[in-house]
Amino acid sequence: MKKQENLRFRAKQKMPIGKKIKGGPFVSKKNKFDLTALVRQGDLKEGETLFFVSNPSKTCQITKQPNGEYKVCDPEGTVFTIHAFAQHCLETEPPNHASCWLKTQSGKTLYEIWHQDDELLAA
Repeated sequence: MKKQENLRFRAKQKMPIGKKIKGGPFVSKKNKFDLTALVRQGDLKEGETLFFVSNPSKTCQITKQPNGEYKVCDPEGTVFTIHAFAQHCLETEPPNHASCWLKTQSGKTLYEIWHQDDELLAA
């Protein structure tokens, strides 16, 4: 319940684009997917395993890069962006947003996590 109250408070604040609000979410320009922001907000964790939706045997882990950004790393050690990993697994361009193609252990897709606050922020 505390999270919902916090989101309602944040929804009333004007959120500058491309800036972190003290105690609030990071709002990227043009509302682009930002894995680093999701990790920093606590929605995802460093080292968390993600699974490809169509074939859960294809996995990757969230890893912090030397520049401070988060990307994913497959079991062979190759580093990918979310888009590149989905493209690698599909062997073609994703037909919709790449975040739809990766899910967490709990079964939520990255897309669902990314947009989980949309309803509360719109209210």
